[in-house]
Amino acid sequence: MAAQLSGVLVSGLLLLSGCSSLPSSGPTESHIIKVQKDPKQNAMGFGIVQISADLLTLLASESPTPLSSLDRVTDRATGNDMIGPGDTIQISIYELGNSLFGGGGSNASGTSMASALSGETSSSQSTGTILSGGTSGQDAHGGSATATLSNLPPLNVSATGTVMVPYVGTLNVAGRTVDQAATMVREALARKSQSPQVIVRIVQGVTNSAIVYGDVKRSGRVLLTPAHERIMDVIALALGTSHPPEDSIIQLTRGDRVVRVAMSVPENDPSQNITIHPGDRVEVIYKPRTFTVFGAAGKVSEVPFTVPELSLAEAIARVGGPLDERADPNGIFLLRYEDNDIVRRLGLPVAPGKPSTPIVYQIDMMNPGNYFLGQHFVMRDKDMLYFSNAKANEFYKLFGLISTIIQPGITAGYMAH
Repeated sequence: MAAQLSGVLVSGLLLLSGCSSLPSSGPTESHIIKVQKDPKQNAMGFGIVQISADLLTLLASESPTPLSSLDRVTDRATGNDMIGPGDTIQISIYELGNSLFGGGGSNASGTSMASALSGETSSSQSTGTILSGGTSGQDAHGGSATATLSNLPPLNVSATGTVMVPYVGTLNVAGRTVDQAATMVREALARKSQSPQVIVRIVQGVTNSAIVYGDVKRSGRVLLTPAHERIMDVIALALGTSHPPEDSIIQLTRGDRVVRVAMSVPENDPSQNITIHPGDRVEVIYKPRTFTVFGAAGKVSEVPFTVPELSLAEAIARVGGPLDERADPNGIFLLRYEDNDIVRRLGLPVAPGKPSTPIVYQIDMMNPGNYFLGQHFVMRDKDMLYFSNAKANEFYKLFGLISTIIQPGITAGYMAH
């Protein structure tokens, strides 16, 4: 029987000697370190960094590309009262004595004047009267002291930036504020009307507006006012998003510049809640944050954050941690693409021609102090956790495989005996 068992064992070992490797969920800690040091195998050029208190301080100093960098990018005035092609303006003219626009001085009721002052418009010219506070009923030149208000029909600004004003002619109002346009009309009427006073309003504007779209409840054009709305204001005017700000990205396009940040950045930092300029495009993108888990874990999985901020310790706990029978607690790795500015400050080479470099952060969970570090190491979207296999795991796999091979021989030997 002993001879039979020896023969079976020798046959099993010869069979194993022909195998290059045993099944595994991933590399061991030593293999990862070996690959990192070999330029031929480390084609990605990743570096390995131990998680420490100094590293946490360094990572905390990193800040995303600020929205405030766009404050210096503008190709137009930002008073939000400029007239441009496609706008519709309302011109109101006050005249003393015989009215040029009021039909030879015949005065209509004051209803139209009240409408003009309240912001209403009319499809045709309307007039109203305002009586002077004098007692003689005449002005200094002997004329009527009654002022007449005439509201011209709404005027559409042409593609070339002009409007046609009766008794004035064609005026180029594009690029001018409402006050400047009113001055142009008043000066043109100075020799045709008695003491004309002019008010110009934008009743429907596209020039002083921004576009808000994406993951908002009401996409479209948002009118900007001289109050200078900020980025969170225009998102609120678009009725906001139904998702948490940490899972929402704001993409702001101004001219040829594009900046992307998490919505939580301008929400929590007033300096990043910048003023929106006419012509800006604001897109809100829903991007739920997740991290993935590989190696000697319960299973390979993708896990959502579901909270505003998630630590490394919390992430490990969510997936049940490394498996006791397979994992090496000394070799817990976090893989991410790190900004090159941080990589340089870590003293590591950066990937040429790219904004980020792959970095592998390692934490030794056999050291009790590292549990505190894990509580303060902040996870990021698309981080990858890898639990390396223990070296002893290879022995147990080998022993189990040998047992599987020789067990039938042992059973047969006992039966023969």
